[in-house]
Amino acid sequence: MSAGTLRKWLQSASKKTGTIAPPVSAATAALDGPASAWTPAQRLMALQQSYALDDMARASWCREHGVFEHQLVQWHQAFCTPAVPASREASGAFRELQRQHDQLQRELRRKEKALAEVAALLVLQKNFQALLEGADK
Repeated sequence: MSAGTLRKWLQSASKKTGTIAPPVSAATAALDGPASAWTPAQRLMALQQSYALDDMARASWCREHGVFEHQLVQWHQAFCTPAVPASREASGAFRELQRQHDQLQRELRRKEKALAEVAALLVLQKNFQALLEGADK
């Protein structure tokens, strides 16, 4: 039975009785759908429900919900291991990118200066030729 059906039933029942039913979130809804598509909240709920069970009961619970025991182990490890700060790797990569950026900026400034110098020399050469042609006449 899908979670949407349960929500509609709760809403229609609350309209008939005049009471306000608390909203049912997707995390507290039944653990339906493929386990690989579960949200982290649903995975945490599955871990909570299956944590205290013995091996036989856990295997039965897994069959009921379409979960493999190795998935529970992976989810448990994912929740229990702290997030590895990738700041060291990221900072090293950032420093490398910053160094390359600075190098490219220096090269660009050097080439812009060279281009400006060439443009100035061309203008001077053109003016000098115009002066020589004017002096020859």
